Amino acid sequence: MGAPPEVATAATGAPAAGDVLGALRRERLAASVLALLGSADAGVAEDLLALGEWVRVAGGARLFREGDPGDSVYLLVAGRLVASCEDHAGRRRVVGQIRAGETAGEMGLLAHQPRSATVHAARDSVAIRISDAAFQRVVARHPELVASAARVVVRRTVELLRGDVPVERPKTVAVVPLRRGVPRAELVLRLRRALERRGPTLVVDRARADQVLAAGGVSASGGDDARNLVLSAFLDAEELRHDTLVLEADGTADAWTERCIRQADLVLLVAPAGEAPGAHLDEVHLPPPDCDGARRELVLVHGPGVRAPSGTGAWLDALHVARHHHLRWDRDDDFARLARFLTGGAVGLVLGGGGARGFAHLGVVRALREAGIPIDAVGGSSQGAIVAAAVAMDWDDGTIERIHREGFTERNPIGDYAVLPVLALVKGARLDAALQRCFGERAIEDTWRPFFCVSANLTLARAEIHRRGALRRALRASVSIPGLLPPAVLGEDLHVDGAILENLPVEAMRASGVGRVVAVDLAVRSEASMRRSALPSALELLRERLRPDLSRPRSPGLGQILVRAAMLPSMLRARELRAGVDLYLEPRPAEIGFLDWKALDRGIALGYRYAREELARHDLAGWIDAG
Repeated sequence: MGAPPEVATAATGAPAAGDVLGALRRERLAASVLALLGSADAGVAEDLLALGEWVRVAGGARLFREGDPGDSVYLLVAGRLVASCEDHAGRRRVVGQIRAGETAGEMGLLAHQPRSATVHAARDSVAIRISDAAFQRVVARHPELVASAARVVVRRTVELLRGDVPVERPKTVAVVPLRRGVPRAELVLRLRRALERRGPTLVVDRARADQVLAAGGVSASGGDDARNLVLSAFLDAEELRHDTLVLEADGTADAWTERCIRQADLVLLVAPAGEAPGAHLDEVHLPPPDCDGARRELVLVHGPGVRAPSGTGAWLDALHVARHHHLRWDRDDDFARLARFLTGGAVGLVLGGGGARGFAHLGVVRALREAGIPIDAVGGSSQGAIVAAAVAMDWDDGTIERIHREGFTERNPIGDYAVLPVLALVKGARLDAALQRCFGERAIEDTWRPFFCVSANLTLARAEIHRRGALRRALRASVSIPGLLPPAVLGEDLHVDGAILENLPVEAMRASGVGRVVAVDLAVRSEASMRRSALPSALELLRERLRPDLSRPRSPGLGQILVRAAMLPSMLRARELRAGVDLYLEPRPAEIGFLDWKALDRGIALGYRYAREELARHDLAGWIDAG
């Protein structure tokens, strides 16, 4: 079979005199053979050149699909390829990345089986295709190729079985303004400075690219294939010298901007936050959102003095990006946060549920801030979700403490008991009012930091991750303890406390694109232990509540038993996830009752004291940006 229609092919063979493109191909092929075999064998390169077929794959195009006949192998000469598979639910997951000097499709060819994965170009790429018949002829002359291909098959199979397939972070980032009014040059300059605190960074703009192409002996009219090969080879080389490459596009629908989009692993679409997305989106020709090309993320630039974002949802609906960032022009720490996301160093904070024990989260957040640990994304369940939302709003410690005091301490938020408890023991009106006072009509996507919370969807029997929509409604769903508070209605579905299914949503945080996760678990392991061998009578329980013995644990009451029984599966899952957390904190606030809403000050002090002591036992220097 020939190459798929999404790629362009060309004949091989020795280049004719004056054939600049042919000479460039031969040079890059020799370098790829060296990377593959570990030695420069001119004979291998010559035979591949004579028997192979050049393939040019534009960024985002597919080289082959899962299930296609395995009738050839590809040696990547320039660019980068990504292999992905489809699971039983129809979701695609990355199973490997292929760099220049590596092969794609060797497993299907050696085993004479259909392709086991779909391979597409992460950016403009050039490969040489060796058919089955040609491969047999080359191997007959150079049997070492079989050993090289077998090593690749074994390595990739072992990685798949272990589940540790290396997925590289984006190294080449294109900055594409969606409006001509975006201060592109200064934004790229400030972003480069933030990135350089994390590693060597190179900015490539139109002028630098023209220099590279001229140095490669290829003029502007020398043929697009040659220009693509020169630029792709340059980027491959510079990626080895730098941690991050930034391609600075002009923000207009021209060849350079389109080339930046095709060459990038990640495209940052930059727009002024104060404008509507409807106008002038045609200034840049973007690939369709379902394309296999570079990941797209939105950066909304806010002018000085903006108190809170607004209207983000309209941009997300218009662009269908994977993630969005809010960038305040007068805040260097926002540029630093964006740089951490781009380099895989962003820190995500996950806060578990625990009722009034969630006050301990405030002390932990204060200790993390004092230690200089950045909080780049935040999420949680139940009461932890409320604290997480306050952090996502970028409120300082004093403001977070004040809104908790006004909303949850001065007046019991669940003190409005139902006369006829048909749905729950509590009406929930006080809690609704408290959430309204704290968060108003803010949308989740309009928080300064990425935020999510978790609820349990009773209708669909699954955990629901809320990343968009009305913030207070999502929080109301996340804290709705079954039996105590009425379920929340979102759309046509009933939602209850997220801690029932995901008390510590670590995996959801990993999906947010962070590189490190801090998880705060408020579970108390021995909470349901008994002080005697039999259950106490009602009179004994009353006496224990009125005259508590602080030296001995209290007997569990009805509410505590119900809540703990409901959360048991989630608590067990949290223990399983502990190994995958970079920093696991568990203050164990046993002295605070689940519904002890007067314990704000004690909870803050307990969490702060514990977190300071625990952080002092860890070497966290690598978590803090240098400079």
